[in-house]
Amino acid sequence: MNMHTNEHKVRIIGGKFKGMTLIVGDAEGLRPTPDRIRETVFSWLEGKCQNLRVLDLFAGSGALGIESFSRGASEVVLVELDGSNAQLLSSEISKFGKNIKVVHQDAMNYLKQASGKFDLVFLDPPYRSDLLKDCLNMLKDRNLIDEKSLIYVEMNAGRSLFVTDYEVIREECSGQVKYALWKKSASLF
Repeated sequence: MNMHTNEHKVRIIGGKFKGMTLIVGDAEGLRPTPDRIRETVFSWLEGKCQNLRVLDLFAGSGALGIESFSRGASEVVLVELDGSNAQLLSSEISKFGKNIKVVHQDAMNYLKQASGKFDLVFLDPPYRSDLLKDCLNMLKDRNLIDEKSLIYVEMNAGRSLFVTDYEVIREECSGQVKYALWKKSASLF
């Protein structure tokens, strides 16, 4: 019998695990990044995922973090607040190896206790929250990123966000989604 009544699947689109699928839960507000957007983002990152330490802060389906692992990231941390979704993610990552871990925690609390630098950070918080700006500030203030770190940001297309100390490398819109690749401004160093 299938435990997941409203089961959806997301496929890995490239790398070592290309074609494998992830079961996606039905947590409130969960909206996996569509294949087309992931294809664009990972073409922006082409060849840059090797040996990276990756943080997927609002993991949801885990597709962004796991996709980066499939493409050569050495360590991935998936942070997920929803308990049942975190449990589902934990069972799904067993397909991929030991260097992916799920942390069942609030994103801001995770950032307050995290240590070490992340080379790539995926930020796709609930669209109606102000968490995006708070997370960007916390990443910078706690030195969890450096001048080489890349930050993927996803938000509602109708929203604009200006955060000092960051610059946009690439940005596109698709329907109701605005997505971009950012980095810390060089002027900070």
